[in-house]
Amino acid sequence: MSNARLYILCGLPFAGKTTLALALVHRLGFTHIALDDINSERGLGVSGEPISQADWARSYAEAHRRLEAPLASGQTVIYDATNFTRKERDRLRKIAARHNIAASVIYLNLADQARRRWQDNRGSRTRYDVRDEDFAQVTANFELPTADENVITYDGILPLDEWIGWTFGDGA
Repeated sequence: MSNARLYILCGLPFAGKTTLALALVHRLGFTHIALDDINSERGLGVSGEPISQADWARSYAEAHRRLEAPLASGQTVIYDATNFTRKERDRLRKIAARHNIAASVIYLNLADQARRRWQDNRGSRTRYDVRDEDFAQVTANFELPTADENVITYDGILPLDEWIGWTFGDGA
């Protein structure tokens, strides 16, 4: 295996996955693949409309396609989506394994903060909304990552920059 790695973000909507991903991109140069970006590029969900299962499938297929080149070239990638089921995370691990790249899950254990940020966003509209039904579906079907998934947990106790330094050993 190379030193490259696939980091699979896992957490509720509004848990801070994209904030963490962008901090890792900025600080450590990781390649960022974000499902929300793909949906935005495709014009999906931007006005609060539901996204069809067929459109979700196309967005996931595109995200998985975008993983191939950086993994094939030995880059470390952070995959930014809720990844709330084991099945989703297993698919990503299989893609990484095809390129002899190890995978880890970064679990954002911030459910209370996610719910608060989600509700606060209704007033501030700083990002696209997540419909009540979609938030409920993710919450109801969320499968916690297990130890065999090589899990790294961010619980918000340390400030994000300090946690990145401790976790990734970049001298912070």
